[in-house]
Amino acid sequence: MTRKRITSLIIVAGVVFLIALNISASRQNRDHSLFDPLVDVVDLIHKFYVTETDDAALVTGAINGMLHQLDPYSEYIPAEELSEFQKQTSGVYEGIGITIDVQDGYITVVSPFEDSPAYKAGIRPGDKIIEINGKETKGWSTTRAVQEISGPGGTSTSIKVIHLDGRVETVTIVRQEVTVPSVRGWRVEAGGEWDYLLDAKNHIGYIRITQFVGDTAENLDGAIKQLARQEMEALILDLRSNPGGLMSSALEVADRFLDQGVIVSTGGANTAPQKQIAHSPNTYPRFPLAVLIDQGSASGSEIVAGALQDHNRAVIVGRRSWGKGSVQRPMRLPDSGAVLKLTTDYYYLPNGRCVHRRDDSDDWGVDPDVEEDFDPDKGDRFRSLMDELTLPPVSRSQIEKLPQTGGQSGQKVVDPNQAAKLPKPAQEPEMLKRLLALDDQLDQAVKQCKGLIRTKPALRSLAESFAEIKKTPDKVNPIKK
Repeated sequence: MTRKRITSLIIVAGVVFLIALNISASRQNRDHSLFDPLVDVVDLIHKFYVTETDDAALVTGAINGMLHQLDPYSEYIPAEELSEFQKQTSGVYEGIGITIDVQDGYITVVSPFEDSPAYKAGIRPGDKIIEINGKETKGWSTTRAVQEISGPGGTSTSIKVIHLDGRVETVTIVRQEVTVPSVRGWRVEAGGEWDYLLDAKNHIGYIRITQFVGDTAENLDGAIKQLARQEMEALILDLRSNPGGLMSSALEVADRFLDQGVIVSTGGANTAPQKQIAHSPNTYPRFPLAVLIDQGSASGSEIVAGALQDHNRAVIVGRRSWGKGSVQRPMRLPDSGAVLKLTTDYYYLPNGRCVHRRDDSDDWGVDPDVEEDFDPDKGDRFRSLMDELTLPPVSRSQIEKLPQTGGQSGQKVVDPNQAAKLPKPAQEPEMLKRLLALDDQLDQAVKQCKGLIRTKPALRSLAESFAEIKKTPDKVNPIKK
C-alpha cells in the first residue's frame, strides 16, 4: 500500500467530525500534520504486522479511539451495524432486560427492568459486568455490550458480575422479548387492572413510571383521573430504577406537575443554550407529592425529579440518582452512510446543577431531601411479594384447563392441589403492611405524604379540583406480563 493511500485512510478518520458537522471550508482545510503519527503507525502495521489487516477495521478503531478519549457515550456506528443500533433504541427487543452504562471503564448496570430475565436472575443497579459470554468487557462500549447480550428469545447468555457487596457471580440468563409497561400501580386488582390507591385509609396514591415512552404522559393522566375519583389527597411518584427513555416524554410528565418555569436546560461548548419551559395547560392540581429515586434513576427520571425538587413541587425520598445527563446527537456521515453519535450538550436542572456525573465535579444527579436506604437483606422477600402483588387474576379458562378428579358424588372437580398453584389477586390492607415492612423507602414516602396532608388541610377537597379531568375517559395502559 502506498503512503499516499495510507495518508488518505488516516485523514478520513481524522476529519470525520468535520464532515459530520458540515462546518466551514476554512476548518476543513486545516493543517492535518497532527495526524502524521497515525499515518506512520498504519504504515508500520502494513509492513510488519503478523497477519493481513482490514483497512475498514483500522479506520473504525481509530475513530472509536478518538471518541472514547472524549467520553463513554460518543460512538461511531458503521453503516453495516446501523440496523442493529436502531433496534436497540426501539424500546422492544429480545434480550435480558437491563440498561447499562460505562463507569470507570466497566460495563455497569443502571437498572434491570422489573419482571425481566435479568431482574429475576438477581442482577441489580450498580453491578459491574466484567465478562459476557466469557469475554472480558473492560473498555467496551455500551453498543458492543448490548450486541453481545441481545439475541433471539429462548437462547441464553452468560454474564459475570461484581455485585455492590463485592460478590463475584456468573449468571446464565435465558433471553426473551422485553416489553415493560411504562405506568404501573402497586398491585393488580381482582378485575385485572392496576390499583393506584396505595393507602385507602389516608387517601395516598401510588404511580410507578418504569421508563419514559411515547404514551407515558397519556397513561399517567388515566391513572391520575382514577385516583381523583377515589379522592386522592397525596401521591407517591416512584421513579426508582427508571433509566430514562424518551426525553420528550419525561418533559411531558414534568410539565403535568409544573405550570411555569424552567424544567431543564441544555448547553455545550459548541451549541447554543436551550431551555425547556413548563406551561399551565394540562397541569394537575397542586396536591402533596413525594418522589422516590435511587441509584438506578437516570437521565429522564433525574430531569423530572430534579425539576420538581428545584421548584419545591415535591419532596424527594431515597438515594442519590445515577448521574446520566448528557445529550448524544446522531449525525449521518454522507459518504459512508455511517452514523456518529456525539455528545454535544449537558443537561442542567433549574437551579443550575449539571445532571451529568463528570470526573471534575462532586455535584451531579439529584440528591434526595430525605435519604432512605433499601435494605438488600430484604431483597428476596421483596421480589417475592412483588410477584404476588402483580400476578394476573385467575380466569375461568385457566380453571377449566386444570386436571379434574372425581368428587364424592361422582362429578368431575378441579384437583385442589393444582388449583392452589393458580395466582390469586393480592388483598389489601394485609399486603400493604407487608410491603411497607420490606420497602423502607416506600414507607418513608408514605410518612412524608401523611405529614404533607396534615400541613395542607385545604387539599382534603382535592377531588373537586379534578372536576374537568373526571369528564374525560380513562386511558390507562393495559397490564403486560
